[in-house]
Amino acid sequence: MSDTTRWHRGGSLGKQAVTTRRGAILVLAAFLMIFMMLLLAVSVDVGYMMTVQSQMDRATDAAALAGAGGLIEGADVAKLQAFECFALNPVGGVNLIADDPDWKAHLATLYDQHKEDCSIDTGVWNPDAPKPVPGEEDTRFAKTTVLPSAIRIIATRSNTPLFFARVFGQNDFSVTSEAIARYQPRDIAVVLDFSGSMNDDSELQRIYQQGSSVKPLIEANLLQIYQDLGSPHYGTLQFTPQSISSTNNTTIKKTLGLDKVAYPYPSGSWDNYIDYMKSSTEFPARAGYQKKYGFLTLINYWLEVKAAANQTPDLWKVRAQPITAVKDATGVFMDYIQEVDTDDRVSLVIYNSVSQTAIVEHHLTDNFAQVQTTVQHRQAGHYDSYTNIGAGINSGRLELKNNGRIGAFKMIVLMTDGVANRPTGVDARQYALQQTDLAVALHYPIVTISLGTEADTDLLQQIADRTGGVHFNIPGRATVTNYREQLLSVFRKIADDRPLILVK
Repeated sequence: MSDTTRWHRGGSLGKQAVTTRRGAILVLAAFLMIFMMLLLAVSVDVGYMMTVQSQMDRATDAAALAGAGGLIEGADVAKLQAFECFALNPVGGVNLIADDPDWKAHLATLYDQHKEDCSIDTGVWNPDAPKPVPGEEDTRFAKTTVLPSAIRIIATRSNTPLFFARVFGQNDFSVTSEAIARYQPRDIAVVLDFSGSMNDDSELQRIYQQGSSVKPLIEANLLQIYQDLGSPHYGTLQFTPQSISSTNNTTIKKTLGLDKVAYPYPSGSWDNYIDYMKSSTEFPARAGYQKKYGFLTLINYWLEVKAAANQTPDLWKVRAQPITAVKDATGVFMDYIQEVDTDDRVSLVIYNSVSQTAIVEHHLTDNFAQVQTTVQHRQAGHYDSYTNIGAGINSGRLELKNNGRIGAFKMIVLMTDGVANRPTGVDARQYALQQTDLAVALHYPIVTISLGTEADTDLLQQIADRTGGVHFNIPGRATVTNYREQLLSVFRKIADDRPLILVK
């Protein structure tokens, strides 16, 4: 028989004991309910505090990234962009600029008013500096307004009301968040086409191909090139060509006073030049200059037939097109990437080389002036006249793979004005795409630039699409093409498209 049964049989004393036990359970349940309510209240407030902290973290992260994206415009612009982004993100249901319908006009004033709870500084980030000890300042971030590449925002939101903690005298709470964003340093392989066709827009062939309307422009450009060479004098040769009907080379040389003048360069001769001008199949004849002798046609001979550095070494000095536009744009590109201290490095790859592949002129370096000097001292067809796009991609990829920095954003900038025609014995376009796929495997985007009407835009579009890059097409015009402004715009876009990362 159970204890409960015995108490019931015990008469009035048993009934009193049962009643007492039931009353104790009710009191205990009441206390437990109060405790559970307190736990629920605390969990609601703690959860709310965590939510507000998360909102604050997201707001500062977004603000830091927004500000970093504006560093190219200067420290003041970057700070305002960061503050605008932070203010537009509500934290704890509060938006700093919600009460001002004309906040855009007053943004700078609003920023000044909130500097105490939203501190924004520009500077540089040094990942190699030691991590801070708790309680000490983070020395990896150094403040500066001179070429800043990072931005830091420290935000505090005070007096955020609590719900149930007020019972215990805790009416509100504060949250603080810090975020630092910077430009991710880039390792960039610049792969340039220095094939023989990079002089074509300055040659007489354009008159034959595009019509007599471009004749004054071509002749003016050839005169400029003559002046770039120092306006040389050979015999009685004049810039404006004179017509000589004779087909005898000796007679022609005597007429021009060249019979006793040494030919000025390592490759070619006066006889080669005369034979070139007598031919009815060369471009000068097709453009109406057959048997016309002068510096205008002599320079065209050098550009078309003797363009390499070991043939006519002075041609790097001249403003032939489109090679000059490429040189100018590359120089400005080097200037652009130094507008902020992003710790970028550049490698210069030129195709072709003496082996008809490609050559790494400069390994990854921050000596941009030296890279630009090399570009300026190269000429169309410098090493070889052919176009090995695949070799250029391969050399750029290997340079990034072997010498690129851990943590740097790696990319290739590829430019060409022509069609892949090397290596021999294979499909040159397919070879270029095979090299592209190797870059895809390493996640290297390739930004491609097709220059002029003869460029293989379809191939360059495929290369960009496969790698997640961008293709820029500069088609040119029906004149001596001035690509400069278009190229500058493209290189500016590439330079400004810096990846951003949160570092803290």
